Amino acid sequence: MSRKPIDQQQPSECRQAVWDLIRKLNHPFTTSDLQYYIYLDASSINDYLIGLTNAWYLKAAKGPKRMDPVVYTLINDTGHDAPRVRKDGTPVTMGQGRLQMWNAMRILKTFSATDLAFNASTDDHHVAASEAKTYCEALCRAGYLVGRANQRYMLIPAKWTGPQPPQIQRTKQVYDPNLKKVVWSKIEGGAE
Repeated sequence: MSRKPIDQQQPSECRQAVWDLIRKLNHPFTTSDLQYYIYLDASSINDYLIGLTNAWYLKAAKGPKRMDPVVYTLINDTGHDAPRVRKDGTPVTMGQGRLQMWNAMRILKTFSATDLAFNASTDDHHVAASEAKTYCEALCRAGYLVGRANQRYMLIPAKWTGPQPPQIQRTKQVYDPNLKKVVWSKIEGGAE
């Protein structure tokens, strides 16, 4: 089953909902305990719990009998934002470049795509100038930036909606997770 785009998910259909419930329970739990409140299939919940366990956010304990369910305990509460981990416990880096660019835009005020890529790059994650150009063009269409391709851009101060970067979805629309809505769509925004 493919995952729904984030703008079509209900609040209880994502990993953030799993993390929120784990923190709210504040006691040992099983996958079944979470399934009662969260509208994700058991395999998706299990995969995330395994990832959290491998990344040392949870501790897993199996009961003495063969058919006993695994009981999880939260051992590393890192706050509101759900940890982004793969099943093997390694961090998910997809979207890291966009986060770094979004933060750099706020600091730089005006920039070229090359400036943005340079200032957003870190030792852990390099941002390519082509990636910066694509992101800037999408944010221009969505009304977050003013400027033209291959020239200088400026973040409109009123468009800083929060710490999470606007996302370019596969459907060629821009979704703002801070506002929890699609802010620009190729269909709604007109033909390109």
